[in-house]
Amino acid sequence: MHFPVQGAELASGARATSNVEFGYTSNGTDSGIGEPDLFIHHVETLEIASEAGATALRGSLWVEETRFREQEIENDQALGLSFALGQQLSPELVLRGSVSMLAANTGDDWNLAGFYIATRTPSLSADAMVEAILTLQGAELSGKVSVGGHRYGAASFPGLPLDPFKLQADDTRYGFEVRLRQSIGPVIGLAALEGEAVEISQGDQQQLGRLPGSKLRGSLGVEIKIGGATLTGEGGGVLAWADGQQLVRPYGKLRVAAALTDTLSVEAAAGTHVELVDNLDAAGSFDRRLALAVAYALAPGLSVTASAERTDRVGLLDSAVTSGESVFRLGLEHELSRQLSYNVRVSRTLHEDFTERYRKDEFVLGVTGSI
Repeated sequence: MHFPVQGAELASGARATSNVEFGYTSNGTDSGIGEPDLFIHHVETLEIASEAGATALRGSLWVEETRFREQEIENDQALGLSFALGQQLSPELVLRGSVSMLAANTGDDWNLAGFYIATRTPSLSADAMVEAILTLQGAELSGKVSVGGHRYGAASFPGLPLDPFKLQADDTRYGFEVRLRQSIGPVIGLAALEGEAVEISQGDQQQLGRLPGSKLRGSLGVEIKIGGATLTGEGGGVLAWADGQQLVRPYGKLRVAAALTDTLSVEAAAGTHVELVDNLDAAGSFDRRLALAVAYALAPGLSVTASAERTDRVGLLDSAVTSGESVFRLGLEHELSRQLSYNVRVSRTLHEDFTERYRKDEFVLGVTGSI
């Protein structure tokens, strides 16, 4: 599930967008027992935007659904709502705020000691943030505070004589981030401080084994532009606290983006991250990511893309809990007009973790239209 991006392309007015994807997958359940299946995924979004002087408003309402032909347990439904506000308080100061909510009904299969059990879980998630951006001569200082969380209902077990009970722990997340961009001649200096705390109720800690945690990250970096290439590098460290332990993890982020010709561009990225919400072990995970993407424009509005991505995760407290995934994609995108486009993509996913390994191949045809 996702929240539509609060972009700036809709300055004022209303727009309705529909994205429909038809696909084939070799592994409908993303698991060691997944079977081939056909599926349809669609998202319908209504956006309303308004600008009046120094104030900009934007709201979105959307519905999302995934349906499989055979493996119906994997069917998902969601309803989302988001609202964003921007205010230019002065020529140097901008204030932004947003609120998002998502109600979902998610089908999945759980691997319990080698036994796969079909489940269906209702959930509600919400996020809110306020951000201030101050721009001075040669410098940009931004500060953001956020709060969010998930609430999960009791899971049902289609086809099994079991009463519903809870499988996932509720979480509440608090965060802040301060970032500074400072021009130093041809180089832009970067500095950032980020904090996050994730709370878990005592009941879910005791019944589900989920642990709360917090982290503090500090980093320094540079951004350099040379011709059509941009290099961004950041490095630092993360202090994390979970289960009465203080942990230290390295932090790094490297991104290189270059327009090699008028039609060919390439982007490479690598980084590390301490994750406390989408937990791998009881408290979280330490993640490493590598990615490479290439785009080639065949004609105006027509492009071919290729990408490869590798993600490795290790339990934050238990290093024996691991997960790795490689994803390879090849796609074609064609914008027929401002209101209509289509895309075709094929992908292969290779996944392994401490309980199973599997492969998934997909072919997807998508059409997007707006009015």
